Parts: sequence; structure tokens; C-alpha cells
Amino acid sequence: MIKFFRKIRQKLLAKNRFSTYLPYAIGEIILVVIGILIALQIDSWNQDKKDKKLEAQYYCRLLEDVNQDFTNYNNYMALLNERIDDNNTLIQRLQNHIMPLDSISPLILKSVKYANRNITATTDAFEDIKHSGNLNIIKDLSVKNQLADYYKTLAKTSAVIESNGKSITDKRFLEIEDVISSGWIKLLENINAIDASKVNLKSLKSNINFTNDVRLKMTNDAVFYLGINSRNKQLLKLLETEILSMIDLLNSKCQKHSD
Repeated sequence: MIKFFRKIRQKLLAKNRFSTYLPYAIGEIILVVIGILIALQIDSWNQDKKDKKLEAQYYCRLLEDVNQDFTNYNNYMALLNERIDDNNTLIQRLQNHIMPLDSISPLILKSVKYANRNITATTDAFEDIKHSGNLNIIKDLSVKNQLADYYKTLAKTSAVIESNGKSITDKRFLEIEDVISSGWIKLLENINAIDASKVNLKSLKSNINFTNDVRLKMTNDAVFYLGINSRNKQLLKLLETEILSMIDLLNSKCQKHSD
């Protein structure tokens, strides 16, 4: 085609027919411009197709991450419910003044079990989108805003739970004045930490002085644990709505763009 137009142009110039050549030249320029525009449009279509495919992949990857968040949420909620139940049983036994220390001390450990464990957002896909510079691939502005709010909410909730967990462990492991009379010996026995060949366990236990004052101190601590664990549960229940809402949104986006 290019060779054909070149021959025409050469013939017109050879005959010195400039007036005839000028419209032809303009027409040739128009054809070249149209060709360029068509090529650009095709490139734009191809790029748009690639962007839509990548957008669908991101929606589905984000959905996987949020589904993992929901799994983590359920696991953490189960742990909290277990701790809260043990907290209540611990308080019940402490209120019974004939209940021996050996029946109480195992519940103390259960009441603070994994208190420093936290729930954090799974952000693999979101971080990949940001660091790769592909945030503009997500065309729906409302989705980007909701994602940003979602991760901010999880981060704030996680920070509070972390602080609450630290307050439990600090109270349990740093603020005890009488470790022996607070059930630690029984806990050490349960995990086989005491070497009977070196430690006279009977003599050690004779130092236990499980008085009403000690019982009252442990009851106060148990109520504190219950309050913190219940507050964490309250925070998580609020988070559940955020997670389920994000799952619904990303699920619809993932299915729509994958079809």
C-alpha cells in the first residue's frame, strides 16, 4: 500500500502537477493520521482489556485476604469465648471459700491463655497493589475508599486488643506479690517445670498461705481479666460487620469481572 502511494506521488511530482498533488498529499496525511489513530485505539483496547483482567485478579485476591481475616476473626472469637468462660468459672471458685488453691490455679492460666495474641489484617494483595503502582487499576472509587477504611478499622482494633492483652499479662506476671500463694506452684507442676531431684516440693508448698486477702486479690484480678476479655469481644463483634460487608462487596466484584 505504501509503495502504491509512493508511485502516485512520484508521478505527480515528475509531471510538475503541484495543484493536483496538494490535495493528494493532504489526503495521504489524513490517511496516515487515521491509521495512527486506529493503531492507538487498538492499543488502548488491548491495554484496557489487560487492565480489566488485572482488576479482576486484584478483586479476587483481596477477597481471599478478607476471607482469611474472617477465619482469623472466628478463631480469635472462639479463644475469647473460652477465656471468658474460664474467667467466670475462676470467679465462681474463688467465691467458694472452701475451694482449695489446687482447683483454682489451673483456671488462672486458662483465663490469661494467649492474652498477647492479636488479630491483624491480611494485607498481601492490598500492599502489592500499592507498591506496584497499580492502585489506579481499581476503577471503582467507592471500593478503594471502603478498602482504606476497612484496613484502618482493623489496625485501630488490633492496637486496642494488643494494649488490652499487655495489661492482662502485666497484671498477671508482673504485679503478683506472693507468687507461691497465688497458684504458681501448681502451674509449674502441670508443665513439669519443677525438678524433684533438686527442689523439695513439700517444703516449697508449706510456704503457701492462701488467705482471704490472697483470695480477694485473685478475685479482683479475675474480674479484671473478665472485663478486658469481654471488652475485646465487644470490639470484635463490631469488626464482624466490617469484615462481612467487605466480603460481600469484593465477592460481587470478583464474580462480575471474572465473567
